[in-house]
Amino acid sequence: MLVNGHDDQSWPTVESADDMAQMMRAAGNLHLLTRLHYPDAGHLIEPPYTPHFRATKFVKDTKEKVILLWGGQTKPHSDAQEDSWKKILAFLEQNLYSSPTLKAKM
Repeated sequence: MLVNGHDDQSWPTVESADDMAQMMRAAGNLHLLTRLHYPDAGHLIEPPYTPHFRATKFVKDTKEKVILLWGGQTKPHSDAQEDSWKKILAFLEQNLYSSPTLKAKM
């Protein structure tokens, strides 16, 4: 399962997910991939009700100040956390606790 926030300011997650999907397709395993897309969500799509941070400011050991941009708009990002959490739990339930029906090609 790949969960993508399209407003990720930290990493090209959509492009990375596209690359992974292409590799799975080439291996004949695209049927095993589930993708969740959230247009206005950022990088840190965590469990529901986790505070949304568009950026994080911290000081490195060298005393250098760093700001990491995570992206996302608060309401859509929070909605993505709620929606994705339900789907992640269902995905894990299906793939870890039910009888194996999907087979990977080796």
